[in-house]
Amino acid sequence: MKRILFGLLALVLLWFGVRAIVRALASDETRIRWVIEDMADGFNETRMNPIMTGLAQDFLEDSWGADKELARAGLAQMFLQSKDSRTKKFPYRVQIPEPDFRVRVHEGEPRTAEFDLVAQFDESKGEEWNPRWTAKVHAELVLAPGGWKIRRARVDDGGGQRLR
Repeated sequence: MKRILFGLLALVLLWFGVRAIVRALASDETRIRWVIEDMADGFNETRMNPIMTGLAQDFLEDSWGADKELARAGLAQMFLQSKDSRTKKFPYRVQIPEPDFRVRVHEGEPRTAEFDLVAQFDESKGEEWNPRWTAKVHAELVLAPGGWKIRRARVDDGGGQRLR
């Protein structure tokens, strides 16, 4: 029994070690993609922390004029008030198609980058998902002590009905 527990513990430690090595050796572009994927997963799971972690303290969204606190308030309201009438669950999800996600990392200090992506938001009606809104996003990032953070963003309408 002790051998089995020791073996399981060794596997868990090995998994964490390999994961740490992969993360340490990842390129800046890959790390930025991970930040955006975490933010999208946070939205889909109505978890505020992964979304807010990806935003710099001085974040500003140019088209609406939203700063980090206003973004937090808007998301909180959406997460708490938006419910599918049939399932009573959060009715939206976002997907970011890989071909529409381009990252450029710039040299210099401070380290900066930018990305362009298309975010496709779907809305549920019971168990069926339908396209709701497409957003075109351009963002500028800075490498901060906690990793890559979005400092400025611009969200343009790509078609459909915006989320409210």
